[in-house]
Amino acid sequence: MHWQEITPATPFTASAEGMLSSEHVSVMMMLYQPLIGPVACSLYITMMTELSRKPGFCMEGVHKQWMTQTGQHLSMLYEERKKLEAIGLLSSYKEEEEGLVYLFSLPYDAPKFFQDELLSIYLYNRAGSRERYRALRAMFTQETPETEGKQNITKSFNDVFSSLRPSEMRSSSDEMSELLQSAASIFPAGDSSYEITSDAVDMQTVDGLLPKFVSREEVYAPANQKLIQQTAFLYQFTAEEMAALIQDAMLHTDSMDAETFRSTAKRRYRLNEGGKPPMLGLRKQPPHLSSSKSEPASAEEQQIHYFDTTSPLDYLHTLSGGAKVYEGDIDIVESLLHDYGLQPGVVNVLIDYLYMVNNGKLVKNLAFKIASHWKRKKVDTVKEAMKLAKEEHEERQTVKTKKAQSGKQEAAPVPSWLSEQQGQTEKQEEEPQENLTQAKQEAARYRELLRKKKQKKG
Repeated sequence: MHWQEITPATPFTASAEGMLSSEHVSVMMMLYQPLIGPVACSLYITMMTELSRKPGFCMEGVHKQWMTQTGQHLSMLYEERKKLEAIGLLSSYKEEEEGLVYLFSLPYDAPKFFQDELLSIYLYNRAGSRERYRALRAMFTQETPETEGKQNITKSFNDVFSSLRPSEMRSSSDEMSELLQSAASIFPAGDSSYEITSDAVDMQTVDGLLPKFVSREEVYAPANQKLIQQTAFLYQFTAEEMAALIQDAMLHTDSMDAETFRSTAKRRYRLNEGGKPPMLGLRKQPPHLSSSKSEPASAEEQQIHYFDTTSPLDYLHTLSGGAKVYEGDIDIVESLLHDYGLQPGVVNVLIDYLYMVNNGKLVKNLAFKIASHWKRKKVDTVKEAMKLAKEEHEERQTVKTKKAQSGKQEAAPVPSWLSEQQGQTEKQEEEPQENLTQAKQEAARYRELLRKKKQKKG
């Protein structure tokens, strides 16, 4: 569902699985907020607080309530809602009559959060340093007093309730059994939280790479499928790497032990990447925000298509000529995506522009300044980003021209998609020819990038 399909008057029904305690709020603020951002965190706490004061933790309303309560536009709230869904705090359902149903889940408690490999590694990356991560973990670490060598004087149940008959210790009556079964259905002991979809790695390809001795029944067991997809997503393993990993984990056994599998995955990752924790893969431009709806024909359409179908991390890797990407550049891109909320394709346009005007360097302050402006302008697509970049570049060029005292200034290099429009307004006869040559070179570069990308997929 696109956010524009939801209006302020769209009705919703919301319910919560329980009361949000002060401990839950602490976990949300200190552990979940670095992952989902302050707006999504605030939206969750606001909704859960209101639900906790409603009978049965349930309420009905319209989406305008969210807007007035948070002061945010509906499109922003839709994006923040997706973060809550992805992290496992919210499930959304659409009714036939255009209404929506929201089921809010309680966050993990701190021990379970840190035991979750995906969430803890994600938090490690967002914390910025090992010291900060340890400090966050220490906040929720409960010190247990040493009891070794001390006499246990704790009274047992029978020591205190001596009049209780053995028959009363059993829930033997039909009425009690019915009550317990009813309670189990009302309060199911499910292991909720986020879901990793089955597109992290192609299991058909993995299956074809596995030797015959590996039990397919074991590999395709639901719990193991979830483990395989989560591991592939977390470490960004290819189908070939996952097949080798499964084979190693099941070399001397017919079953797949989860702990052994995770240990094997960590060992393989460390061999490739050293001690650095895995980065979560950067997503590509969402399909509903793609500017390229058909096969690209012109040079500019090829550029747009490339930006739409490439993740910022992959684009950085390409710009570096296949060499290891500078960690500082990765941090900048992560901030553009997470802190400023820019779409991946929009980030690609910004990277391309900054690389061209700054001799292949990402300047943090300039990147964040432009990102802040684009976010206020609600730039979500590649076309919008390119159009706005052209307009802003022309304004800066006009200011520079007015400030120039004398002589012709040497024009700074810019991307071809930007120089095409700039060339239309220039009065010099030689510059359009230079821009045309540059545009052709740039188009050839993007065609080559697309060709290599298709070969890699094939």
